[in-house]
Amino acid sequence: MLIDDSELMRRLAGGDQQAFASLLSRHSKLVLNVLYRIVLSRDDAEDLCQEVFERLWRQAPQWRDEAKLTTWLYRVANNLAINFRQRVQQRYVLNEDLLMAECDAASADADAEVSMPSLGMGDDALMRALASLPANYRAVLAFRFYRDLAVKDIAEIMGISAKAVESQLGRAKVQLKQNLGGGE
Repeated sequence: MLIDDSELMRRLAGGDQQAFASLLSRHSKLVLNVLYRIVLSRDDAEDLCQEVFERLWRQAPQWRDEAKLTTWLYRVANNLAINFRQRVQQRYVLNEDLLMAECDAASADADAEVSMPSLGMGDDALMRALASLPANYRAVLAFRFYRDLAVKDIAEIMGISAKAVESQLGRAKVQLKQNLGGGE
């Protein structure tokens, strides 16, 4: 019988390491996948994923069943990823060479579980186009199209309105199309 997340969180709050292992097993690949699609680096996504679950461990004693666990995990992952990208952008002046190196590394690091689907064009072109999007645009695209979340769920995760999510999705699609050579 599958134990639900709420019960596992209650057990984790009591210090049950097996409950933590179950939650980690159940959710880590999904969280890692979302993180990868935002930061575009396997190593950085793995580090951030570990931080998400460290925060879960620390949060467990104060956990309240007011939201789904996955919503909380995605919100923490999103915030960490966007903060990470902002720190990286502040540290480095992004130029075309750095962007290309980041895209090449992201393509080389991708595996079957954490990979970008082919859109009928070179994966390098797709990775460059995605890398040039702001992190929040990559986040809404990842939640909507890779996790198939509803706009209202994305809004809750990102702490913005549903209209803002729809707006960011629209802008992200337009910018992605332009970056791929399909726009004005």
